[in-house]
Amino acid sequence: MNKIDYINNKLIIASNNKEKLIEITSFLKNFNLSIHLQSDFGINTNDERNNTFIENALNKARHVSRLTGLPSLAEDSGLCVNALSGAPGIFSARYSSFSKKENSDSNSNNELLIKNLKGFKDRRAYYISIVVILRSANDNRPLITEGILEGEIVETASGNNGFGYDPYFFVPSIGKTLASITLDEKNKISHRAQAFKKMIQKLKLTI
Repeated sequence: MNKIDYINNKLIIASNNKEKLIEITSFLKNFNLSIHLQSDFGINTNDERNNTFIENALNKARHVSRLTGLPSLAEDSGLCVNALSGAPGIFSARYSSFSKKENSDSNSNNELLIKNLKGFKDRRAYYISIVVILRSANDNRPLITEGILEGEIVETASGNNGFGYDPYFFVPSIGKTLASITLDEKNKISHRAQAFKKMIQKLKLTI
């Protein structure tokens, strides 16, 4: 596998979210990397108009790498519910948005989810996270990893931590919703943590 040609050890995250920067930096803390948000380079968010999490992540990473000339990292994630044929899926953040082009309020998303599940006995669902790293915009061998957390959607919200669908996402293996555990506990089992754990193993072979 080709080594990643880091320029000044910089890695640009395809996001403007400062909380995501903190989270990703903590995941990659053992690597000698200078990690930055795309907003540090004046780059706006790229439209997510693809049909899969992988395509969205690749598109975001290429957009950033093309404009900066630097290696980039992108993560795309969402909630998939079996009874709803995988919805909200790639539209998880904008599930209740009429146009599906802008993120919508978490409360509205959760209300619509519970409404659409009314009458279904099968409440199984999973969170999925896809992480992509590109050495360059034209990288034809991107590093890609996937993390999945199995659970089920409960009727009544529980817990004050987390965000998005976490208050309704019950994890049988711990007997609680994701919103009912601490961030440290979540980072040990979450879909995103699993994806980054796999990415770290790949990076050890490429840096």
